[in-house]
Amino acid sequence: MLKDHSQLRLSLSPYQGLYDTIIPANHLLRRIKEHIDFSFVNPMLRKQYCENFGRPAKEPEMMFKLLFLKKLYDLSDEALISNAQTDMAYKFFLDLEPEAKMIDSSLLTKFRKTRITEDILEEMLKETIQQALDKKLIKSGTIIVDSTHTNASVRPKSPTQILRDMSKRLRKEIYKNAFELSEKFPEKPSLEAGLDEEVAYTKELLQMLEDGIAACGNQKIQEIAKQMKKLLENEQIRNIRSKEDNDARFGHKTATSTFYGYKNHIAMTEERLIAGISVTDGGAPDGQELPKLIEKAKNNGIKVTEVIGDMAYVSDDNLEACGKEIRLIARTNTAVAAAAKGKLEEGFCFNKDAGMLQCPAGDLAKRVEKRAASNGNTYLRYIFSKVKCRKCPLRENCRVGKSNAKERSYSLTQASGKNLERLQFEESEYFQERMKIRHRIEEKNGELKEAHGLRRADSRGLFAMHLQMYFTSFAVNVKRIVRLAELARE
Repeated sequence: MLKDHSQLRLSLSPYQGLYDTIIPANHLLRRIKEHIDFSFVNPMLRKQYCENFGRPAKEPEMMFKLLFLKKLYDLSDEALISNAQTDMAYKFFLDLEPEAKMIDSSLLTKFRKTRITEDILEEMLKETIQQALDKKLIKSGTIIVDSTHTNASVRPKSPTQILRDMSKRLRKEIYKNAFELSEKFPEKPSLEAGLDEEVAYTKELLQMLEDGIAACGNQKIQEIAKQMKKLLENEQIRNIRSKEDNDARFGHKTATSTFYGYKNHIAMTEERLIAGISVTDGGAPDGQELPKLIEKAKNNGIKVTEVIGDMAYVSDDNLEACGKEIRLIARTNTAVAAAAKGKLEEGFCFNKDAGMLQCPAGDLAKRVEKRAASNGNTYLRYIFSKVKCRKCPLRENCRVGKSNAKERSYSLTQASGKNLERLQFEESEYFQERMKIRHRIEEKNGELKEAHGLRRADSRGLFAMHLQMYFTSFAVNVKRIVRLAELARE
């Protein structure tokens, strides 16, 4: 139940003067209180509380501010509450009395899980942009787009190892709590067995134990069996690399290095304020998120007239999404230009981080060869791994995988006359000048990672990554608004 009255404020405390004595005028949290209005929080979160029933809840604004401080200073829940108990600047920012006791850190977890939704995260980001617009700090209609990766909080394993660990865990629980079922265990595959053998064994194990598990009444055994069945549905296990985090995926940083986790796609204004966010698994291509980022920036109040990005964003779909009203400032890659001509089959895309073509299964070509055709045109031939193609579960529906040639390859015609106008625009002086500000989003990505903990995920799952990214972006936006407001005042 949400209380109808606010918490006791500073004016009721005999120790209020401590804040004026201890906290300097230029302290960041004092400056944030001066320039940022947090009164939007309680109305925004009121719908998440029951009006008449339940125990009185802590004021949403205070809980929200605690999560803001967590990302501002990159702290764990426990360190945040410990600091807030003794740091007068924290209590001043939280509108608490100097002598007030802090909440238990477990309430932060409950608040995140039961009060915050994706819609609220979008409203939260929109509020920072609206406050910047109200202060006339955003003057252009340009957004700069890019993505940055975040490593998952768990280590990846092979699908075979995940299934093996889960079946081992199931057998262990049965030995402990339902020993009579152990007599039905089928013979385990060898340690050298592949995924197909492990899948077959797991299905047989679950089938043999199905009736016994249902009748045993042990919730832990039933839950493990339920998780295993879910992993086996629709060949889902082939894409999962952790039983603790089913949403994280492998992505490419370069042609030779990968990461396991998520991608945070960002639209940032020319004034370095994050105006749109899209969070995906690590294997998602950057370019396909552009229409969504443009739409989110518009919904947040930005009148988008120009988009600046790297070569991943030049495609037929993105040029269509920009239309005549939005100018796309990004260099065309030969593979992307071929895609604009409709030459790429569904599922193939150009991975700009690795500088290589990527197949529907997420594997990169090993190398590319440039060749001349008899008609005078040139084309690019991307060579894929024959070993990976043979084992790929998508090979039956893939032109490359079904090939009987000595090498698995995919050929693309280089950009031709159809793309000449676009390429000429990229040589213009205006294009060259506007591309010079693209580095600003690289600096913003560095700030998010190095100063605010976005290098590694706080928790597991796609929603947890949404929450981390949005609160981190809220923190850096607040800092930027304070800085811009102070510069405007000078």
